[in-house]
Amino acid sequence: RAEAARKGTAYMSVWMYVIREFEDALDDCVEGRITDNDDPVHAWDEGVAFYAGSLEGPSGSDDGVMPYRLAEKRCQNFKTCGEKGDELTGTSYVNIELLRLFDQGQNDILTGQCGEARKKKERIVELMTVPLIQGTLRYAYRSAALPTLDTEKGRAEGSTFAAAVLPIVAKCSARDAERIYEEMKVGGGGATEYDNVKYAFERNYKCMGITCSQVGGLWDDGEQRYYDGAHPCKDSGDSNKLAIGLGIGLGGALLIAVVCLFVVCKRRSSATATDHPMPSFGDTATEFSAGEDGKDKIIA
Repeated sequence: RAEAARKGTAYMSVWMYVIREFEDALDDCVEGRITDNDDPVHAWDEGVAFYAGSLEGPSGSDDGVMPYRLAEKRCQNFKTCGEKGDELTGTSYVNIELLRLFDQGQNDILTGQCGEARKKKERIVELMTVPLIQGTLRYAYRSAALPTLDTEKGRAEGSTFAAAVLPIVAKCSARDAERIYEEMKVGGGGATEYDNVKYAFERNYKCMGITCSQVGGLWDDGEQRYYDGAHPCKDSGDSNKLAIGLGIGLGGALLIAVVCLFVVCKRRSSATATDHPMPSFGDTATEFSAGEDGKDKIIA
């Protein structure tokens, strides 16, 4: 209960309050007015402050307990740190992108571009969802495949992460949200079926505005590889690139085959003409002239 209360405060209550502050800023934003947007800028800044928390300090600290710190921890578990989101160390990709969006949204509101600021806010919510999914997947895997790490504390954390993200999943698919709930709820009995949780999330990534690469896969530090069955899924763009690559490759091979066939046929045709030359009249000159009766006759 204590763990659920701690995690719930930071990742449910504060998480939603961050969004509330951004919405407050957007409600007060005056379109096209540069001098009348001090209050909404202040509200936007409050949202950023709650996201980071006071314990982070100016350069980040492991003492942080708010959503910013969660993203930092989970990127190390899912190999989604760094500018490209494919490293185990450094600032999380989610936080790198969010800090950019925070600055851009603030500038949009300051200059009265309220519509643009709302677009930034929508993207912020999508990215803030990623660490919640990672947290749910991490504890689901512990329960399913790592029994020595399957504790009551862990299950409470996992159920809290799931509770925080389930409304977003339900907006896309109530059925998949129900699947995740049944697997992650406290007191459900038995081990969690990790695949049920993983695939239920993945079916809704596109709807939620996130990608497989942003969520990543659960990383095994000891073996320096992804845990069995916990690899990142493949984004649809990756499949399209593969299909395009295969299409180009096969098309090129087919074109080469056609050209080679044409060359071979051409050579065979030339060889046949050499072996069987056309009839020749030799040196004999053949002329035609008109006879006395007006009919043509041949003069050899």
